[in-house]
Amino acid sequence: MKKTVKILSLLLTLIFVTVLVSCGQADEPEPARTEGWLASDGTFIQLYHGDETIEKNIFGKVKSRTLDLTEDIQVPRGTAVTLIDQPEKDEEGNVTYEKLAIAAKDENGEDTEIIYYIEPGFFVDDYQKTITETERFVRTSATVYVNPDDARIAGWARKGTRLDILGFNEFADEDHKTVDMYKVSYDGGEGYVFSKYLVDSQEEADAVYMGEVNGKPVAEWHKDAVYPYFDLYGGDPNKLDYYPVEKARFEGNTLVEDARTMRLSMWCSDYGDDFLQCAKDVGVNAVCIDLFDGILAYRSEVAQELCPTAYAKTYEDCDNFESMVKKFKDAGFYMIGRIVCFKDDQYAADHPEHCYYDFDGGLWPSAYQRDVWYYKVSFALEAIEKFGFDEIQFDYVRFDEFAWYKDEYGDGNYNSVYGEDKCEAVQGFLYYACDMIHRKNVYVSVDVFGESSYGYVTSYGQYWPAMSNIVDVISSMPYTDHFSFNDADSYLWENPYNTVYNWAVGAAGMQKTIPTPAIARTWITGWDVPYWNPYVYCGPDYLAAQAQALWDAGLTGGFIPWGQCEGWRYSAFSWAWTKDYTR
Repeated sequence: MKKTVKILSLLLTLIFVTVLVSCGQADEPEPARTEGWLASDGTFIQLYHGDETIEKNIFGKVKSRTLDLTEDIQVPRGTAVTLIDQPEKDEEGNVTYEKLAIAAKDENGEDTEIIYYIEPGFFVDDYQKTITETERFVRTSATVYVNPDDARIAGWARKGTRLDILGFNEFADEDHKTVDMYKVSYDGGEGYVFSKYLVDSQEEADAVYMGEVNGKPVAEWHKDAVYPYFDLYGGDPNKLDYYPVEKARFEGNTLVEDARTMRLSMWCSDYGDDFLQCAKDVGVNAVCIDLFDGILAYRSEVAQELCPTAYAKTYEDCDNFESMVKKFKDAGFYMIGRIVCFKDDQYAADHPEHCYYDFDGGLWPSAYQRDVWYYKVSFALEAIEKFGFDEIQFDYVRFDEFAWYKDEYGDGNYNSVYGEDKCEAVQGFLYYACDMIHRKNVYVSVDVFGESSYGYVTSYGQYWPAMSNIVDVISSMPYTDHFSFNDADSYLWENPYNTVYNWAVGAAGMQKTIPTPAIARTWITGWDVPYWNPYVYCGPDYLAAQAQALWDAGLTGGFIPWGQCEGWRYSAFSWAWTKDYTR
């Protein structure tokens, strides 16, 4: 009997203990879990691996817990994690380490998670807070965008401006060290700025680029780039930016670096098949097609919204034009779309508030006006989507050629917005255009006057080095009949090789004063010169002489003839296109 009682007593005790243990375990619910990300200022975050030892009492309560932490891995900010509400605390109750779970795959490919520990302060539950930097400074005067998804402009931040960081759009690299665009606040309001134009300190922002080219500081090459005889009013070269710009190269879109180019106006579409066959026959490898040159080449929805007058006057055979572009694209030619910028009577008619009166009293869209920038770049982006152009070429990126007279004898009013010099506005537009168009994996080229390479900022705001440093291709216009006499008292248009060579030596020299020059693909004379005496016929020899002069002087990016584009003339030029200029 006593034995039975003893056994029953032991069973009851066991049951009691079991119940207590169960109750004790029930008293310890699973810790809360919060989804979030790791945050920092761009440095990697150290994660620790914890070897945990837990001792429990008979009731299932934790008697003691020891955690031996060792460094494990470093991860970038923006890493998705789960915070487990089971932090490590010191004797005073302060959190010393937070506990995390990171999703992973086990050896069988099944979903699992790995437990890590981090020092407090790196976990956030708002993705915008994964960047912890609070301020940045403008190193290169930069466009401020309304949002990061399109080309709308909110303002402009001048070099040296301090910006408060409010957020960002996305990371630009796999390690999440670099932000693509910051959301910022500054004196002019709020918006988004590309981080590549920003630096960490005021000192860095105020500094000029101190790198060297050809053994001489870049800033020294350009600090005195002014016309030596009188003021041209084009602007201060010291306000321009010469920091290196990494040249774009896009997978699936190979930039033609020795372009034998055929230029076609929209009116050529009446004979599109003939030109296509001609291009194949004569060795053309690139085609430059006008999208806007006084008239729109196709029915643009962008123009319908922003410039109705241009839309109403669209080229009447635009269906033919679209067919021609498609045929050249399908044939595999490198496609360049040419757009005239700051010379646009139709835009001026619709938006006189964005224009200025030139010296002759005509309206000229101002390169200072961001609405004009937006219209031209939006039109370019539309054309890229519609036709698949490989490159957009902007012409007339300048103020009018008689700007000096307006400054010297007129009112000098160009409808400025931010108080920039002319050359600053020109350079700023090119930064803006490249930033927007490069997103489409498309290159940007710019046309410039031959004078822009002469070592001074021109009256209309062009300065070769400051423009070449930004774009992918620079196309100058040293047309032979634009020169006068040389020292031998000989008419320069009669001597295409000497005329172009003498100019090109200077242009090649300008290319060497900046760290990241564009490819120089040059416009050359492709027309007869009947209005000067003597009359000069532009045949294959004339064309080839200019091309050879460019190469010999160091401008090896190819050429584009401007002039008559009858099929027979291009056929006659065939050997000029295919000639080896590399000797």
